[in-house]
Amino acid sequence: MNIQSQRGSSTVTLIGALIVAVLAIILLAGLFTSGSKLDPEVADEISTAGRIQPIGQVKVSDGIPAGSRTGEQAFEKVCSQCHAADSTTANSPKFGNTADWAPRIAKGFDALKESSINGFANNAMPARGGASYLTDDELARAVAYMANSAGAKFVAPEVPADAAAE
Repeated sequence: MNIQSQRGSSTVTLIGALIVAVLAIILLAGLFTSGSKLDPEVADEISTAGRIQPIGQVKVSDGIPAGSRTGEQAFEKVCSQCHAADSTTANSPKFGNTADWAPRIAKGFDALKESSINGFANNAMPARGGASYLTDDELARAVAYMANSAGAKFVAPEVPADAAAE
């Protein structure tokens, strides 16, 4: 090969490399500057939330709408962990045990309800029995259910009619 053809080959290669580099820069610049052009009327709160929401969502539930659990359902779901008749949790009154419940029943329904909502530090009972999703009425129903099993005559809040139908 002569020197002239080698020089021409190098020049062609160099020009080709420059063209490829310039095209790559133009394409990358176009990619990074194109962005998402949103119409301000479309970019409302709901559509923004839809665009940024997680791919999957986890919902932990027993399938019962909030506020519509009966006392028995709340007891079975949450309270039974410590208050079941065969529970070994210290200082918790056991379901149906009159001796355990008598001093508590004597304090009255409102005091028991407040202890279930706010917790009871002396006996290590957490607020809402550790179930923050239970409503005040659901807790009141659970308290009435447990205390009534040991002889109380407490009247629990009614389950909403629309929830009872479900």
